[in-house]
Amino acid sequence: MRQIFNKLRWTGRRAYFRYLNRPGGEEEASTDDVVEVGANGVVVSRGGRESYIPYHRIVEIRLDTGEVLLERRRG
Repeated sequence: MRQIFNKLRWTGRRAYFRYLNRPGGEEEASTDDVVEVGANGVVVSRGGRESYIPYHRIVEIRLDTGEVLLERRRG
């Protein structure tokens, strides 16, 4: 997953990703919000607040065109 985020940064492509937010369910963020791509997750800045999102909580990544790059749902 780290490779996907790095490639999006290198190419300047915009994507949106959905992630599990404890305890409330799913949330969505944009790659525009990503300030750091780490070994085990990403750091996003939204509303003046930074949050760490581990890769195992990300359930979907899709380009702004709608093309799905990653989809994994827990059943």
